[in-house]
Amino acid sequence: MRRWFYAGVFLSLTGIVGGVNFAHAGGGSRPAAAAKADAKAVANPADFVGSETCATCHAEESKKFPDNPHAKLALEHGGKGVTCESCHGPGKAHVESGGEASKIFQFSKATPKAVDEKCLSCHAGDHANFSRTSHGAAGVGCTTCHSTHAAKSEEHMLKVAEPQLCFGCHTDAKAAFAQPFHHKVNEGLMSCSDCHNPHGTFQDKMLKSAMDQNAVCTKCHAETAGPFVYEHPPLKTEGCTSCHFPHGSPNPRLLTRNNVNSLCLQCHTASLNFTAPGTPSFHNQANQYQACTVCHVQIHGSSASSIFFK
Repeated sequence: MRRWFYAGVFLSLTGIVGGVNFAHAGGGSRPAAAAKADAKAVANPADFVGSETCATCHAEESKKFPDNPHAKLALEHGGKGVTCESCHGPGKAHVESGGEASKIFQFSKATPKAVDEKCLSCHAGDHANFSRTSHGAAGVGCTTCHSTHAAKSEEHMLKVAEPQLCFGCHTDAKAAFAQPFHHKVNEGLMSCSDCHNPHGTFQDKMLKSAMDQNAVCTKCHAETAGPFVYEHPPLKTEGCTSCHFPHGSPNPRLLTRNNVNSLCLQCHTASLNFTAPGTPSFHNQANQYQACTVCHVQIHGSSASSIFFK
């Protein structure tokens, strides 16, 4: 097996070694100051022993590595891409010490911050804002969800496939999806990452955006997006979750109230605190089966009626 690590390899890529932003793997440019700092940190090419040396002790990991996306990337570049020492650092000291663990970077023993720095040295182009997300701030590191050598999901190298991976922390969402009315996540028709980006977005709760930059709901529920001549203000001010639970609900249409009238009357009641019009006196609220939406059918917005009749 040819050796993958030597001086020419690293200098021909970006002049950066030891798991630091390969040009073909990371995407995106780095600031000049960061590039200078990387240049100072360039390891001695003689400290790299090559993947075939790693395989003599780590046979089990090496056996699975040809199917690993990192290894595939290496093969696509003539065997000169991301391999063992790109992530774990130079292996010479580790080998010469007889395998002393402290002489090599161990992801299982490193802090989440150190792990993230390793991964983001290549993947910063895709996940530039990860440290600012609720996951990053809470110390949820890359290896909390991803596994390089023991992934259970082929896509994204996840430790466990969605949604079980997400449910490991978000137990409230797991309970919501068990409600009688819910988005079809447990059934496999949707996944958590259809709506959320675990690596961060500029939206609250790491929500993805629709093409018009509204809430991700309109990506599927396009009929509610408009534009409408007469818009229902809560859609623009409070969003879909002012009336609907996003994950699951005991009520049809994932409504936050079991009675449509009760939902509407939260705002449409004469009050000094609300600007929404109150309910006219001729509306018979004693008739529990006369829902507001029997008449106000275009409740998300209308281009024909200011009171959403059509």
